[in-house]
Amino acid sequence: MEQIQDLFLGFMTILQPEFLFWCLIGITLGTLAGALPGVGPVTGIAILLPITYGMHPISALLLLMGIYQGSMYGGRISSILLNVPGDAASVVTTFDGYPLTKQGKPGYALTLSAFASFVGGIIGFLGLVFLTAPITNIALSFGPPEYFGLMVFALIATSGLTENKPFKPIVATLIGLLIATIGVDPIAGTERFTFGFLELWKGIDFVVIAVGMFGLSEVFIRMEQKVDFNRVKNKIPFWDLFPKISELLKDTWAIIRGSILGFLIGVLPGAGATIATFLTYDIEKKISKNKEEFGKGASKGLSAPEAANNATVGGALIPLFSLGIPGSGTTAILLGALMMLGLQPGPLIFEKSGDIVWAAIAGLFLANFLLLILNTAFVPMFTILIQKAETYLGPVIAVLCIIGTYMLNNSMFDVGLMILFGIFGYFLRKFDFPLAPLILAVILGPILEENLRQTLMMSSNSISIFFTRPISLFLLIISFLILLLPIVRKIRKK
Repeated sequence: MEQIQDLFLGFMTILQPEFLFWCLIGITLGTLAGALPGVGPVTGIAILLPITYGMHPISALLLLMGIYQGSMYGGRISSILLNVPGDAASVVTTFDGYPLTKQGKPGYALTLSAFASFVGGIIGFLGLVFLTAPITNIALSFGPPEYFGLMVFALIATSGLTENKPFKPIVATLIGLLIATIGVDPIAGTERFTFGFLELWKGIDFVVIAVGMFGLSEVFIRMEQKVDFNRVKNKIPFWDLFPKISELLKDTWAIIRGSILGFLIGVLPGAGATIATFLTYDIEKKISKNKEEFGKGASKGLSAPEAANNATVGGALIPLFSLGIPGSGTTAILLGALMMLGLQPGPLIFEKSGDIVWAAIAGLFLANFLLLILNTAFVPMFTILIQKAETYLGPVIAVLCIIGTYMLNNSMFDVGLMILFGIFGYFLRKFDFPLAPLILAVILGPILEENLRQTLMMSSNSISIFFTRPISLFLLIISFLILLLPIVRKIRKK
């Protein structure tokens, strides 16, 4: 096939010392960016973008793509070891990754997530190579009504994460949507819940909320519980840090399911890795025979979302390369980088600059292999480091939360907000309110509102447009049925 031949030529192009060097630099910096709370792929690429001026286009793309992919790997490190998500997509990793660390299995969690990330990346890139044209056509059929339906479906589907208390996740989702409205109305230009603070005009950054609710609230929980660190094994034999091949392969189908779902969602502009990881987790929990294990260290609750997270990279690059449409903040910066390098993303990019694009795609495959090797090799270092620092984890997490939040906008106001959300998150956890639906609502709230407003303008404020378009109608019906499930379950029990 023509794609295989082009990919092979791409591999031949990048097998030069200069290109390999920049690929290695990219994945190393990306892993660090992903592991640091508040940095992530967007900030990592934005900070390092200026150094690509004057570089060879292939070297520049290998560096930037390496940062992008490396940060998707790196986000799991702080989530698993410290319960501090590096970015939005890493929130789900905390659900079962951190409990595994508390059980004395950080090496297993890190290696399993690295393996799942590798498989997800490979499936995503294979989809990028072979399915670019047909999937692009499907993505083009999504307009504002379809995206509104998708956002509603994502919020309601993931609100069932706590099935024994179904109404608490719904309340958490509504609180998240309320927080998402803070700032200036994007259409009317009026202030909403800013209370006179100029810093709130642009809304509250997701990282401020996530770091406070997950990271800082963990510090408060540790202070209250006076965790007995002696119950966690102080010494773990070196070979116990690496799980057996059979332990990795038992999650094969969960990883494949997560990879396919992550790739498909990654193609949709505005959806991205966050929705993919939450939906994958929810699906795995619903089809599992051991639902009670989720949230307590279930391997499938870690591996499947991690696979989905990395599979979105290949999916997100399809609309970027073939249509010039960035589906996320990261791909928006990559779009600017491509244009800065003299490339014009769109239907003709493979004809005019095919050699450069295929070299970049080959670099993604190479970076994925290198990331698996590096992330597996450094498992002992991460594990030993976290065990040595066990008694100091509370202050370490608090310092990381403050530094990561301050770095966003160099603002102490953000730090103050983060502390408030940390206290709020602590009380939510005390009263068994799940944080995941709230965080997802904060992320999707602006997208939901934007597509709702655009749809109503398209239809002259008529809601009938949602029911006359097949895709949006289907998504809304499925969402309504999921919403009814707790009521049906209660009636059946009675």
